[in-house]
Amino acid sequence: MLRLSRVLNKHNANIRSLSILRTKTPNDTTVEVGQEIEGFVVKEVKPVADFQLTALRLEHQKSGADYLHIDRNDSNNVFSIAFRTTPKQSNGLPHILEHTTLCGSKKFPCRDPFFKMLNRSMANFMNAMTAPDYTFYPFCTENQSDYYNLMSVYLDAVFNPMLRESDFRQEGWRLEHKDVDDKNSPIEIKGVVYNEMKGVYSDNQQIYNEHFLNNILPSNTYGINSGGDPNVIPSLTHSDLVAFHHRYYHPSNSRFYSYGNFNLENHLKFLNDTFLKDCLADPSIKDETKVPNEKRWTTSKRAHIACREDPMVPKDKQSSLSIGTLWSDINNTQETFELAILSRLLLNGPNAKFYKTLIEPNIGTDFSAATGFTDQTRDTFFAVGLQGLKVSDFERVESIYEDTIKSAIKEGFDNRDIDNILHSVELSMRHQTSNFGLQLLYGTLPVWNHDGNILDSMCVSEKIDEFKKKLSNQPNYLQSLVDKYLLNNNHKLVMTMSPENNFEELRKENEDKLLKEKLALLSDVDKENIYVQGLNLRKQQDATQDVTCLPSLSLDDLKKTTDPVPLIRKNINNTPVFIFPQPTNQVTYFRSLINTSHLSHDLKTLIPLFCNVVTRMGTKSMDFRQFDQLVRKSTGGLQVSQSIIDSPKNLFDMKESVILNSHCLDKNVDEMFDLWKQIFTQVTFEDENRFKTLLQEEASSLANSISGSGHMYAMLCATAGINPIDAQRETYGGLQYISTMKKIAQTDDLLPILKKLEEIGTIILNKNTMKCSLTIVENNSMAVKGLEGFLNTIAGNWEQPNDYNKIDKLDNNAKCFHHVLPFSVNYCAKALPGVHYAHKHFAPLKVLCKYISSKYLLPTVREKNGAYGSGASLSMSGSIQMFSYRDPKPIETFEAFDGACNWVNNKKITIEELNEAKLAIFQGIDHPVAPMSKGNALFFNDMDHQIRQEHRNQIMNVKVEDLLKVANLYFSNTNFSKALIGPANNDIRSGTNWNVTNHEDL
Repeated sequence: MLRLSRVLNKHNANIRSLSILRTKTPNDTTVEVGQEIEGFVVKEVKPVADFQLTALRLEHQKSGADYLHIDRNDSNNVFSIAFRTTPKQSNGLPHILEHTTLCGSKKFPCRDPFFKMLNRSMANFMNAMTAPDYTFYPFCTENQSDYYNLMSVYLDAVFNPMLRESDFRQEGWRLEHKDVDDKNSPIEIKGVVYNEMKGVYSDNQQIYNEHFLNNILPSNTYGINSGGDPNVIPSLTHSDLVAFHHRYYHPSNSRFYSYGNFNLENHLKFLNDTFLKDCLADPSIKDETKVPNEKRWTTSKRAHIACREDPMVPKDKQSSLSIGTLWSDINNTQETFELAILSRLLLNGPNAKFYKTLIEPNIGTDFSAATGFTDQTRDTFFAVGLQGLKVSDFERVESIYEDTIKSAIKEGFDNRDIDNILHSVELSMRHQTSNFGLQLLYGTLPVWNHDGNILDSMCVSEKIDEFKKKLSNQPNYLQSLVDKYLLNNNHKLVMTMSPENNFEELRKENEDKLLKEKLALLSDVDKENIYVQGLNLRKQQDATQDVTCLPSLSLDDLKKTTDPVPLIRKNINNTPVFIFPQPTNQVTYFRSLINTSHLSHDLKTLIPLFCNVVTRMGTKSMDFRQFDQLVRKSTGGLQVSQSIIDSPKNLFDMKESVILNSHCLDKNVDEMFDLWKQIFTQVTFEDENRFKTLLQEEASSLANSISGSGHMYAMLCATAGINPIDAQRETYGGLQYISTMKKIAQTDDLLPILKKLEEIGTIILNKNTMKCSLTIVENNSMAVKGLEGFLNTIAGNWEQPNDYNKIDKLDNNAKCFHHVLPFSVNYCAKALPGVHYAHKHFAPLKVLCKYISSKYLLPTVREKNGAYGSGASLSMSGSIQMFSYRDPKPIETFEAFDGACNWVNNKKITIEELNEAKLAIFQGIDHPVAPMSKGNALFFNDMDHQIRQEHRNQIMNVKVEDLLKVANLYFSNTNFSKALIGPANNDIRSGTNWNVTNHEDL
């Protein structure tokens, strides 16, 4: 249900009955159907009151290009171009083409203009993405000059790319000597996408999802892997790539999207004059790429796949099973909307049908990866199943599936659960985010890509009304959907997955076999060419690029001051309260910070688990199902999280905290605070079976997170070796915590853990160390009264004049950690001590990290060594971090990390490069902030306007000599720590004392 969550997670008013034939946009431009504007003709105009926007559908008269403009009073403007790309093989062609188009174009011939624009723009989002059946290139920016700069670069990239063979070899795949300079070293398969997809195929969950899609929609483009199978990618040729681009990256196959408050006419004029006016339509392209409906099966099918063993999961519970059925055509937007609601009723929360029958008996550890409603493909489908299974439980799960469906048809659904889902839709429509335009694009593209009615798909209130009408006229309407799409649906797939002991060995054998086959076809001349091509590619990668062809903002384009945030400070029942008046669209946002530094160490290690379960265990007066129903009825959820907050003024000073977070419609504020009151006064930890269910979910989720976020775990592991605050973070959220959770999940007697969680609640669920914040529409006295009632009810009295505490410094011994996990690629990190936020060296270090990322690590670790990503950053805890992501060459990467200081000293840094690094910093500082988040820096991090303004001034004033100074002061430090997550590697240990952890032993 990805698209539903994106389409419904919108906001704003609910005004109805506006004309759809003629409208005045916020830009005061009257637009009519049939009107011609700069080579485009207006096809549809529709105000969408749910989101306070006007949607306009246009078509370029000459080329046939499709255009959707969303006119809305939002300064964060979005642009995207998409093409329907439907591959016929798993060679990764659309994915590699997406990468290669961004490596230089006719107007911007320098290498990698996309990455170089990251430092020449104020875009708060830039990317390119490949879906199974389309490729799109979006960006967001608030600066109008920046908007057209990026449009120019993006559109020249897709319509006029260089597509050099060397770029194809770098980004896609190539044969190259392990040591490029040594023709006697072994020849390997290299390439950014090749290594990226090896990383994807290291993730059992990704493997499972991909095969499920391939098997339930086998007859068209979904039957293959659009990202690329590493065993098939080396069959792709450069000429295939060029031919595919020439045919399908054509205006007739394009879908343009713009959003925000910039003038539409200017967009259309720019497009027409620069790219489209001389293009002729070719309707046959859309016919070629059109995805047909999957032919419905007459009988169900089965599939089984193998995966690697996961040392983070018990050996006897590593299998998965999912049962899926094909549902609606994506273009039937009303039915798709209703089926997404049905999916929520079946899956979401403790009152859902399948949650009760599959999760609560603790047969497996969690729902399987393929579980949910998928409405991204031409035919939508639903699947449900379990992971963490024993093979012997497969038949039991299938039996439960059938019984649950029959029970749903017989008993129907609780009207309170239906109302709660519709309430969540209303709340999410009002909930304002900073990236609404981008999320709307994500939700719209799948329907648009299959020529559906995209304007109709945005009208959520109309769909709710139609759904309610059906429920009123047909009380058993939902049961009829269950009968049609689940019980009596022959297009059903049962897929299972189990680990094989030699999975990784077989994968390596296949990789070696493929390489041998490639090498066997090479003549001596071919081998010499490989050596020469390797040298030439390295020469191109090392060459200084002339970037003067690229547009750029300057520091003069930036605002000089930090925007102040209105604040009202109060003491309510002696408790500090921060009130932030903001245009919240009738939504109240509540946050609270509770200091936990006074807890004992053994309790602190369980705080993350406490946070995960405290609002989901029920209370003394209500069980967890009843409580969950009330939470969904009145709020957007009650979230509790553990946090360690660094002092901006003192190194190794921190706040150990628990954060409460919730929001609701203004009319429900009393109910929201009553729910928090029940958590504080009545929470119970007595239901051992419920706790076991939540524990299994948490342990499973953590284990599954490593392969997708390995660089984050590696950075945390490395910084833990040199920073005592990060050492605490590692204990509470790193690999150490995952190992702790694995052990607890395998414990038979959970009562001692429950007792400790109860003790944590007794100590912190009061207002002794609490401070609160409200983000509300100005003069919303009801929210303030609701908070006052809550504070008057709960126990305790404020008694904490200083909520920071100092942590002792770690010893200075260098530390290196290797966590051995069965991945095909690696995640590397190196950490060095830095300074706190307000220190005079923080700003130049921050700029230096950006500079090193783009000018050194990107070309060295990504382009040359083939890692999917790499960078450097400076954390609020004062730790310098360098990292790589999905990296095939960890030894070379650590050498690059170690050589960063020498590189800076040998590199002549220009003023232009310095300013580019500053621009990249300001992208993060000046990114759009949603009303609900304004004030967070002050409330959580004690960063007032003066501190933020001083930081801004320091960034602006950084000089080239400052970068050289801090490089030699900090990057040459012999007190460092390194971390490597990946397969066993004997070579990495040479010359350094590595602490090796084999996670099969944990």
